[in-house]
Amino acid sequence: MDALTRAHSRTDHERVIRIDRDQRRGWLAGSLFALGAGLIANSLLGPLVADVISYPFSESVWNQTIGLEAVTLLLVAPLCIFAGILMVRGHPAASPVAFGPAAYTAYMMLQYVIGPEYDHYPGVLPLHLALFILGAGIAVAAWGAIDRVRLPELSRRSERRYGILLLALAAFIVSPYLPALFAGLQGEPLTAEFRADVSMYWSIVLLDLGIVVPATIAAAVALISGAPWGPKSLYAIFGWFALVPPSVAAMGIAMVVNDDPNGSTREAIVLTVAAAAFAGLAVWVYRPLFDGRGVPVPARPGADMRRHEGG
Repeated sequence: MDALTRAHSRTDHERVIRIDRDQRRGWLAGSLFALGAGLIANSLLGPLVADVISYPFSESVWNQTIGLEAVTLLLVAPLCIFAGILMVRGHPAASPVAFGPAAYTAYMMLQYVIGPEYDHYPGVLPLHLALFILGAGIAVAAWGAIDRVRLPELSRRSERRYGILLLALAAFIVSPYLPALFAGLQGEPLTAEFRADVSMYWSIVLLDLGIVVPATIAAAVALISGAPWGPKSLYAIFGWFALVPPSVAAMGIAMVVNDDPNGSTREAIVLTVAAAAFAGLAVWVYRPLFDGRGVPVPARPGADMRRHEGG
């Protein structure tokens, strides 16, 4: 094979790869737009606006749903659309940004399906199942699409610091459950507030202690140990933490505003401060993706293969 033939072959191969990448990016962008539209529809139909969807919740969880849907409508759905636009443009921040709202959706929709304890087949079930599938699928696809070559370089010192911070965040998530874990050793019954929505309570326990905390710890270990996939996990974890704490804070605020017997002004203030802190950390972590600092130019084929290994 002469040099000209090899050059054409290489060009054709690169063109196929580029077309395949563009097609995958297009599908992911379309899915993000669909997810954003579905979240908007769900929030508008729920107790926040139209109150068309009837959830068999207690008063407290009903008020919490109002706060949750406000955050979904004003923050999460627009972020899905924003991530879709970034995806269309091929921006390096597209996949890291997409992971957060997608994982948030899967986290919340599981509670929407299990939590109400329906004794019938609800008409909204197809919508919630579709949103759960979209959220989980986009989260997996976004994780796989994060190109570590285009992520900002982190020094080993920064990786270790972020790893320690993630361990602290995991401890923060676990801390509210410690009384419940100790109470379980004594066989104590659930409080009246949790007995009113048993399935909702246990679904959140499973998600937080069974998925969120282990994933956060795994990301922390990856960063501290210098694993190749550590930087990817940093964006994934912070993308989630930037959204769920604000939704929890909004739930607390809605309970106070609606004079919920289980509402607490002090707790709502603490949650709001914590949510602001998480959002600030997320902005700090994601900012280099948008200002171009430390984001390398995409590598030529065969260059810097060490960063392509693993994860």
